[in-house]
Amino acid sequence: MKRSRLYLTLPFLLALQVDLTSAAALRATPPQSNDDSHPNNAPASQLTVKLSRSTRHRVKGSQEGAIIPLVGVGVGNSPHHKIPFILASALSPVSNKQTHSVEDLQYRMVDTSHTDSALEVLVGRSLSRLLLSEGKAKSSPSGNTREEYHILIKIHHTHLGYERTMLSIQNSLSDILPELNGKSGTSSSNTIDFRVHAVIQYPRCYDSFFMTETYKNSPNFPEKHSSCHEEEDALDDASKSAGPSPLIDSDNAWKRSWRALEELYHHGTLESIGVSNFGPFDMNGLYEIATEGPHIYQGSLRTLLLEEDMIEELIRHGVHFQCIDAASAVLTGKATAPEAYATLERMGAKHGSVDEDGYSAVQLVLGWLVQRGVGVFPGTTSATHLAENSPLTLASMPKFSPRENLDIETALLTIVNSKGSINKEIGGGITENDGIAPVNVELTANGSQLDGGVVATFFNILQRNVRIFHVHPETGRQVQLSRAIPPGRSGRLIVEPDDVLIAYDAYGVAVKKFLVEEDTSGSVDFTCD
Repeated sequence: MKRSRLYLTLPFLLALQVDLTSAAALRATPPQSNDDSHPNNAPASQLTVKLSRSTRHRVKGSQEGAIIPLVGVGVGNSPHHKIPFILASALSPVSNKQTHSVEDLQYRMVDTSHTDSALEVLVGRSLSRLLLSEGKAKSSPSGNTREEYHILIKIHHTHLGYERTMLSIQNSLSDILPELNGKSGTSSSNTIDFRVHAVIQYPRCYDSFFMTETYKNSPNFPEKHSSCHEEEDALDDASKSAGPSPLIDSDNAWKRSWRALEELYHHGTLESIGVSNFGPFDMNGLYEIATEGPHIYQGSLRTLLLEEDMIEELIRHGVHFQCIDAASAVLTGKATAPEAYATLERMGAKHGSVDEDGYSAVQLVLGWLVQRGVGVFPGTTSATHLAENSPLTLASMPKFSPRENLDIETALLTIVNSKGSINKEIGGGITENDGIAPVNVELTANGSQLDGGVVATFFNILQRNVRIFHVHPETGRQVQLSRAIPPGRSGRLIVEPDDVLIAYDAYGVAVKKFLVEEDTSGSVDFTCD
């Protein structure tokens, strides 16, 4: 008996693929070729996204949303002695010994972390060196173009609350861009502008945070603690005197922090504001109180793939998602889900060619995310990996076909659901395997999907949700294949030729009947109208 194979892709990625601008108020700038007259000096087109403004509380006459790069370099967990080298390699043109040319990797965004370490000071020194080198840019053919560099600063959970958040941002600006002096979110030289974005890193302190391997191994916490109260007791006097402890009112301290961010945003100190590691409950609370934003949400690959309802809300509110652990999550899959990882490696090898080796599994996933408007931060201490995962490389990656998109997402779902990757996320609300892995997608022995399936895309142009059902060819029994496809969105399934499918609305009324023809060339589009 013929088995129907199915898979409904993540609504967030579907929305971006169908209509990037209307779904999430995003605008991805397609890659363009360099100026032929100056191939080594002319910058490649940036992969960027336009951040949306609040629609419920739009300020009359206010400017449009900021434009931010999709690819940045993350130094939040980098060894301190490596940071100057990482940023020098990422932000400044470097010499290629093989081609005897100067290459610009096109990194224009740095993701930092605010702790009691010297990380922000090291970032500031690197940016100062960048300013000192601008004299070379003046004499270059592209010297007339002003470059924008974006800095993402964080508000740690120890500095939640209005007064402490103000202090945290003041300290960050003083360390990273001392010439700002806390007055403006844009620092300008003759050829360079610096844009500052702020993100609340956690909605509150969690005692479980101090038991994570990330915390134990992070160089950003020279003095380790075992609980939130112990950390608060060890906090410096200036922070304590700035405002009350966020532990006193842990459910509302972040709300006062958000008020501070909104003020600094409207004042022009900050280019955009956002949050990180917020679960659905806190995000709903933020939507209720926010008069501006959030513009950015930073979260894990697991959250992006599995927290379907929260991602839908991010889309609805026009929030830009930045994936903070894409590279590390993929590399974890090498041990926890070897077949899925091998699938990504094979796809990278045949999808394109970087020199002679094709794309790595990490490059493949980073490119897949960027093509869907998701921001990424490939953190590394290797100059080679920095170049491999750079905006310059990802911008040149060919577009994936619908079938390739499905295969990549299937492999990633296997990785994030694998035993070694299922850990409780701080604030994310995921505590165990949620059973969302596509277990009904048939795989070959090497982990790739069987050949012969048809990618069926269903466009819902009705004003209500629809679900797709498969009609058994012999018994006539109907089996639900998809989850609800919202109005104006689309869903994709892998089906077989001659399959009969029916779309039902939320009231159980049959909307339309479909037949998958034999000569579909591997894909077919259906409209629910």
